[in-house]
Amino acid sequence: MLNLVIVAVLNKSIGVFYKLSNKTILPDLFAPVNIQIVNGYQTQIRQLAIVSATMLVTMALLWVTPATLILIMGIAFLVSAGLDWQFRTRSNLSSDSVVTVKLDRHRSWPTWSLLYAVLGYLVDATIAVAVPWLVVSKLHSHWPLSWFLTANATGILLAPLLLKRWSKQSLLTLTAFTGGCLLLMWPTFASLMITMFLIGALRGQINISFFTTIQQIPTNNRNILMTGVLTVIDTTTVIGSLLAPRLILMLGSWTLPLLGGGILLFCLTRLIILLNNQKQSSSDIDENC
Repeated sequence: MLNLVIVAVLNKSIGVFYKLSNKTILPDLFAPVNIQIVNGYQTQIRQLAIVSATMLVTMALLWVTPATLILIMGIAFLVSAGLDWQFRTRSNLSSDSVVTVKLDRHRSWPTWSLLYAVLGYLVDATIAVAVPWLVVSKLHSHWPLSWFLTANATGILLAPLLLKRWSKQSLLTLTAFTGGCLLLMWPTFASLMITMFLIGALRGQINISFFTTIQQIPTNNRNILMTGVLTVIDTTTVIGSLLAPRLILMLGSWTLPLLGGGILLFCLTRLIILLNNQKQSSSDIDENC
């Protein structure tokens, strides 16, 4: 049991450090107009890597013990960490000769963008617990879960293409659509299959848009900024994972639809406030004229 806890903590720590390193260095390597494209490519590569790694690890366990496999993965991590350090060293050396363009420092902190991201990761954590429970307790089977996860992964892979086509969709709109999909997540094969695909596509677009927004914020210490963002996100994931089983015990199959209804109500309220502020600003301009 202790070994499993240690491996889980190390695995999560490695993931956090890699995400922090990756999201911090991107603004130094690419122009602001290209960051969203790069984030889209990374989303696709990451999803393919997850699927491929799952298949490879499953096949490897047929021939090697879990301890041996963990040792191999640890060595691979050390090698990749060394390559990352060399890359960062070269990047820092070459950055001295690069002319940087400073963005507008009066740009406000995207509080609402972070709030939409928090709602999204809360959805992810709840789905990770609720969908397997629905498959086992309501559909009385195990094999549909593989189809649902495949549909979700397919949606994430298509997210960059959809975002490129509908690039004007705001985080508010994407979050509202996510809440609408949760309203339709009832314990039937067709419903879960379609909504898992749609949520994968929507969540992929939200993550790309969110991190692109954060990476374009002018700051003197991007590492501290990204550390704070990842701390909020990971804390939300932990809270969601802890609350999801309790919600399922109380609400049963209504958990996801009620969560979706709450998110949709929040987004509609936010939209009404924005429209009222816009009308008020327009009326003030007319009076001044």
